[in-house]
Amino acid sequence: MRTADEPGRAGAPPGEGSADRLRRSTARWEDVLWAGLGLLVVAGLVAAWLAGSAAYRVVAERGTAEAADRTAIEAVVTGRASPPGDPQVGLQAVTVAWTAPDGSERTGRTSVPGLREVGDRVTVWVGGDGVLTGPPLTAADAGAVGLGAGFLTLVLWGGFVLGAGFLAFRWTTRRFARAWELDWARVEPQWTGRRTG
Repeated sequence: MRTADEPGRAGAPPGEGSADRLRRSTARWEDVLWAGLGLLVVAGLVAAWLAGSAAYRVVAERGTAEAADRTAIEAVVTGRASPPGDPQVGLQAVTVAWTAPDGSERTGRTSVPGLREVGDRVTVWVGGDGVLTGPPLTAADAGAVGLGAGFLTLVLWGGFVLGAGFLAFRWTTRRFARAWELDWARVEPQWTGRRTG
């Protein structure tokens, strides 16, 4: 089918109209949106780095404080507090006896890795008051928390950017469709020979 700008076709060639202005305006908006989404991606990377660094710093500081307050000592298993633990976890609850930093004899329950028998020696952690506690947080713990915080920030920010991009480009798609409708309304009567009243 020949268009109005082809030789031998009646009618004036399509000129610049509201559809062209709408199309150019929408194309400019798309450029702005792409630039904005790019900035949001960069901001998300920075936010993930800051979140991960902050989480790492908090856990590392807590680990340093715990390491200053806790002491690793040797204890003797005096009995099993429960049947052997879940093989996937690899921990067994036992009762142990130890000598506190103040010289007093203490007993308590704790979880230790592997299967232990009565009389086995294990390393346990006690606080400044001589009470059983867990080991202090390590740099590996801080690294894992920092990575987790950074990854979670990236996932949440990425979801936001994808949602914003979807909504923005859905809007530009509708504007391009409207420009096409305006073009078609202008040239369709010339192509089909149908007259609008």
